[in-house]
Amino acid sequence: MQITLNQEQTQILETLVSNGQYSSPEEAISAALVLLVDDAALSNDNSLTYTAWMEATRKKIDQAREQAQRGEMLKAEDVLAQLRDKVEKAKKAIALFSFSREERSPDFLNLESNLN
Repeated sequence: MQITLNQEQTQILETLVSNGQYSSPEEAISAALVLLVDDAALSNDNSLTYTAWMEATRKKIDQAREQAQRGEMLKAEDVLAQLRDKVEKAKKAIALFSFSREERSPDFLNLESNLN
């Protein structure tokens, strides 16, 4: 299948790749398609909560597009560093709890295993 992108779509993909957020336009499109599938699955829920969430998400996307067009984007390395920092802080918080494995709740053990 071939798809023709308009100038704005092409520019968005080029910016995402040049800023290192994706290694190729194909990778960026694949990520977008995953989000589209999730959106389609969620759209079956016609609740007010979903509608409010969709509107808020659309506003955030529009804001992000405007920022990208102005060149106001974070580098992938910076985002990954922030995420690593959050994981380290979470690990330290877990370490503060000195419970034996037998004393820990299943939820706590699940959280702990996901952080390691």
